Amino acid sequence: MSFKSKKHMVIKNFMEFNVFKSLQKLINNNDFNWHYHESMTGDSKLDLGFFTHSFYDKHNINSDYYYNYIKPILKKLGISAIVQARANMIPSVFFKNKKSGWHTDNSLLTKTAIFYLNDCDGGTELKINKKNVFIKAEANKMLIFDSSVLHRGTESKDVNIRYIINFNYF
Repeated sequence: MSFKSKKHMVIKNFMEFNVFKSLQKLINNNDFNWHYHESMTGDSKLDLGFFTHSFYDKHNINSDYYYNYIKPILKKLGISAIVQARANMIPSVFFKNKKSGWHTDNSLLTKTAIFYLNDCDGGTELKINKKNVFIKAEANKMLIFDSSVLHRGTESKDVNIRYIINFNYF
């Protein structure tokens, strides 16, 4: 099942079940490398930060997991060039005001895709035509939108941590 508008698209059950479960197991592994960032949007007044794992950034593959786990997603998205791919681990207690600040991921004319790795009542809000559109986080759901669309993460009250993989690409 999928949904599409002029500004965004949602695809449920994006990856094959076994492929998705393998990726989910990797991300949830206690030995998976996470790196702390002080703020999601550059404004530490809104949140206490988040943890990331960089698969690809600044023209470099940064993770041994890139080829086995990220390349199949890039292929399915039909990406011609990747700008960045990173996993985000967002603890619910890190939200000070229940939502992060409005932001865009970059100033390029790219696409942003958010791949949700677990179910929760949190998700992503998009600002489209001066209206807020909420996309609930559901495991194996892909949200795709123009990188120029303002968006923000929302607090998850029913789980301690929300996991996503964020892509920016051409």
